[in-house]
Amino acid sequence: MSHKTHQRPARAGARVTRRTFTAGLGAAGLLAGTAPFGIVRSQGAPLKVGVLLPRSGVQAGIGQDCQRGVDVTPGILKDLGLPNLAIMNGDTESNVEVARARAERLIGEGAQLLVGAFDSGQSTAIAQVAEQKGIPYVINIAAAPPITEQGYKFVFRNFPTAPMILGDAFANQKEVFEIAGAAPKTVVFMHVNDTFGTAMQQGIGAVMPRFNMPYKIVETIAYDPTARDL
Repeated sequence: MSHKTHQRPARAGARVTRRTFTAGLGAAGLLAGTAPFGIVRSQGAPLKVGVLLPRSGVQAGIGQDCQRGVDVTPGILKDLGLPNLAIMNGDTESNVEVARARAERLIGEGAQLLVGAFDSGQSTAIAQVAEQKGIPYVINIAAAPPITEQGYKFVFRNFPTAPMILGDAFANQKEVFEIAGAAPKTVVFMHVNDTFGTAMQQGIGAVMPRFNMPYKIVETIAYDPTARDL
């Protein structure tokens, strides 16, 4: 039920997952959101897009997967006859305060649009900077609902919220149980103890009753995302 269950450091040349590759390609859809903000570019000048991802630290593997999608985006846009992008990369180092500082730096260097940052906590910090500076920010992956529930005018979401993810998970589980002809009676819910994990934990109580699940949650365990042995 948690997309963060895949947070393992990737080996060099590791396989890119469909989800992380698609998340990187999300940059290709950002141009459509820039017009309302009156972003004006000189003839032929590329749109400067600041991409903030955790390329190092505990989330490095996922950030690097997303980066591979970002790397191919300018070529795809060119093939589609769309305006050019100038990608400005920023490594959040899997750290909230670093994400905030990198967002401020990219804007200071001329970024006209921000995208990122996978992690909900880091994305929350970036959203605050983008709103303050009046720079459009599109969330590629970050499920904590509060990020886009604060009335921000410059922050947009390209990823489902925690309750949406939970709803899909419960529906998929019931389908599997029906096909298998069996279902568990009790489960333990584990979640990371960060912004995303807390959003998932809070969403369970609101979403689960709507699906009449065949099991009950007998224990909820929060764990540090840096943990290597659960």
